[in-house]
Amino acid sequence: MIDWSQIQTAAEKEAEALALWNDAARAECRRRITQVVPETAQMNIAAAAAANMLTSAQMTTYRAGLGWIAAMRSTWPKLAADGADLADDAKWPPVPTGVRELAGKF
Repeated sequence: MIDWSQIQTAAEKEAEALALWNDAARAECRRRITQVVPETAQMNIAAAAAANMLTSAQMTTYRAGLGWIAAMRSTWPKLAADGADLADDAKWPPVPTGVRELAGKF
């Protein structure tokens, strides 16, 4: 007996594929961010910034890093919508100077 409730329409299949692609783009964004600034470093730097323990130069770099993370998060939806090659580094915002180094200290 055929269970007709299991049949997907073309629109449902397309919506499912789009959701999977969006998930992949979001995951690639997260992977790229945490590759540069691991989650533990993010928490430690934020705590140091909140406690006023960063130098002026470190604070400038920290702010640049926060801006980069925001840019990354606003980039992935467009890349997903465009069907862009998520592995193409040129499609993603560049990491600001000093961010990797600052993260490495925390």
